[in-house]
Amino acid sequence: MENAMNINAKLTPGQAQALLASLREQYRLSLNDLWYAHQYRLIPDGLRHGSILANSPVMAAQKHLIGALTQSLGLSLSLSLSLSLSLKAVK
Repeated sequence: MENAMNINAKLTPGQAQALLASLREQYRLSLNDLWYAHQYRLIPDGLRHGSILANSPVMAAQKHLIGALTQSLGLSLSLSLSLSLSLKAVK
């Protein structure tokens, strides 16, 4: 990824789970709105998601954050410890 930025955040597992839920909901709503938008209606279903991400840097960043949070939460061994997240964001 060209010009990638690394972002580190220390979150409690509860904060990470809340952020993950919020990001998933925002992503779902945005994808639903754009999926049926006029500019994407002629793009085949199999290519539409990628086209949306290519034209929406916010959604592309959300996808990276969702993946990083999901992975970090899966690796968390104790709910009482803070998580150190290494996230890549799209510039």
